[in-house]
Amino acid sequence: MSEESKEEMETESKSAEANSDMDSPEGSAENATGEEAELEAKEKVEEEPELSTEDQLTLERDVFHDKWMRAVAETDNVRKRSRREVNDARRFAQAETLRAFLDVYDNFERALQAVSQDDEKKEKGSLREGVELIFQKFQAALKDRGAVLIDSVECEFDPAVHEAVGQLPREGVEAGMVIEVAQQGFKYGDMVLRPARVIVSS
Repeated sequence: MSEESKEEMETESKSAEANSDMDSPEGSAENATGEEAELEAKEKVEEEPELSTEDQLTLERDVFHDKWMRAVAETDNVRKRSRREVNDARRFAQAETLRAFLDVYDNFERALQAVSQDDEKKEKGSLREGVELIFQKFQAALKDRGAVLIDSVECEFDPAVHEAVGQLPREGVEAGMVIEVAQQGFKYGDMVLRPARVIVSS
């Protein structure tokens, strides 16, 4: 067999193999799958209806309205929070100012007690009246600014507003009752400026 005839036979066999590959089920399946995917994509695009101009404007309006409502709510929350923080800061500042005057209140009480001990001396009468008058005005000033005495005598001991400095037995009094106040306590609204120092029955 000549070389030319061999080359012709090899060429024919390669062509036959190529044709068989194209005609194989796998190749045809791949082509079919690709075509189906393209058709499905086209169908999806065709199925999605385009919004009209009116519908688009309505959708945009709803989106902007929702954003506006959220912004209004956030602004209102910020305003309320700021107002609350300002009020709290004012209350704490007022409370600190009032605490500074509680020692003056104690000194007035001590002065009145000292004057009472010397009350038998007639010349001390005018001094006592003057101290009492100043003390009354001072009490009124504290009350006007929100400082209120904590009720303690004949009350049940409350650790939230009382500080026990001692216990004593007292006939006819149940245990845990306040029988004596060693130092007055004050409140400012719902804030305790200073707990009342008390003696409790045992």
